[in-house]
Amino acid sequence: MNHHPQTQPKAPTLLLLALFGGLTGGFCGSQPAISADEKPAAAAASQDPANPAAQTAPQQPAADLPPADEILNQARSRLEGLDSLECDLQQTALIGGMKILASGHYTEASGNRVQLTFRMYPMATAKADDAKASALDAPPTELKPEDNKGELQQISDGTVVYTSWKNGDTVRVTRRNLRDIQTAATSATGFESGSIAMDLGVGGLRSLISRLQTSMVFAPVRKVTAGERTLLEVTGRWSDRVRRELFGLPENTFVDARPWVPEYCRVYVDQETMLLRRIQYLKHSPNPADKLARPLLTLDLRNLKLNGPVDDDMFRFTPPENTPVEDQTEAVIEAIRNAKPGK
Repeated sequence: MNHHPQTQPKAPTLLLLALFGGLTGGFCGSQPAISADEKPAAAAASQDPANPAAQTAPQQPAADLPPADEILNQARSRLEGLDSLECDLQQTALIGGMKILASGHYTEASGNRVQLTFRMYPMATAKADDAKASALDAPPTELKPEDNKGELQQISDGTVVYTSWKNGDTVRVTRRNLRDIQTAATSATGFESGSIAMDLGVGGLRSLISRLQTSMVFAPVRKVTAGERTLLEVTGRWSDRVRRELFGLPENTFVDARPWVPEYCRVYVDQETMLLRRIQYLKHSPNPADKLARPLLTLDLRNLKLNGPVDDDMFRFTPPENTPVEDQTEAVIEAIRNAKPGK
């Protein structure tokens, strides 16, 4: 069992971190597959035409498709065979009737080097037409860089990770020494040191896939179409252990009352290239008896470039002038040391 220090970022910060450890770090376990009677989000959403999660693309039975773990293993292996990967990102968060858009760029390279940049845009009221914009084959929403209201940047050279939050004229920069934290995790009882990079948000897409596999139970894989591409749709829900130990939910509680915490995750993998196309977190209806779910966070990966040249300077961070850097290394190490089995 893993015992990890947990922070409690709030929406939409929590949503931004969801793909890089904030929602998937720290717990393992397995459960029986989701039963057909339970109708996971992938199936339930299509019953409601007004639901932004609805898919109009035809779906094929899962009988001729590999299980979810095998699909995710293949996607992870595909990434592991790359020297570098770059892609454009667009994220849509829907919370409390409001829509929050963000766009950015992601680069990962050998040596656990990562650069992630996200620009956040003003909130807007969610509309029925948003369902069309969230379709798998929909073009990216056009956003003007000058309209952005904040920026998240995370850079790791494989040894130190810097995170910079910019909100208007306010900038906050944090620093964590991965090697020192890794050493502390290695000596801590019951702490899985190999997962520390993912928990700190720098594990990359490969680590994300791995942590979903150890944090979720999966429904049968579905095949969907997006334009001329065939995608494999993998839907999972948090295991009982994650709901209990990470989200603090009472036993036999499935729906989290907090509006920014999802119950499901849906991953789309291109069948031909076995590369990730979309990662989506979904929120179940507040009434557990309802078999409906809506998208909470959708991240699309576009314009993927494989094994291209990357500049080493991309993974070096220089704080803005006159901006203090908050070193969180010792705080993380202390939290690791104080972690208790079963907590």
